[in-house]
Amino acid sequence: MIRNRKPLFIILGFVLLLALAVWVSDKEAAYNNPARNTQEREFKLSEKSGEVGLTPGNTAPNFTLKNLEGQTVSLKDYRGKKVILNFWATWCPPCREEMPDMQKFYSENQDKDMEILAVNLTHAEKDKKAIGEFADQYEVSFPILLDRKGETVNLFKAVSIPTTYFIDSEGTVQKVHIGPVTNHILQDITERIK
Repeated sequence: MIRNRKPLFIILGFVLLLALAVWVSDKEAAYNNPARNTQEREFKLSEKSGEVGLTPGNTAPNFTLKNLEGQTVSLKDYRGKKVILNFWATWCPPCREEMPDMQKFYSENQDKDMEILAVNLTHAEKDKKAIGEFADQYEVSFPILLDRKGETVNLFKAVSIPTTYFIDSEGTVQKVHIGPVTNHILQDITERIK
């Protein structure tokens, strides 16, 4: 004798829908919670403040690279200024997306003891000429530094690009932003660091 299985399927379907609703609710809460959102999270200062490292509260590691003009530039040269350290490449669509906002922000704020250092992943570029062409196309006037061996991007563990480090005037990492930045994000974060 075949029994009617319809009530069993209805109950099972209801349980699955309930489980899905709970799962979606948890995911939405995690996404909207600034403490869990990687891109916009305010990091707690490291207990080892002052030590060289990448965690907010640490002193940013120094590096030396050449810029597009062939001049040698070190991060420590910018002590006394807020530094926006951005890792990018010409072939990266989100990097292209953020460049006009970065240039606008730089044009409006370059006289306020603030600097943008855009570290190009030169070792990952197919055509090195594309870097200068990119800078011309986007009218970039802030320093573009060439990471020819990939050592600086590895030092800063920028596994996803663009990645931006916000460093205060004393050389301390204050915030890390993964993904493209906007003029609003740049204004908001730099106003909150010394």
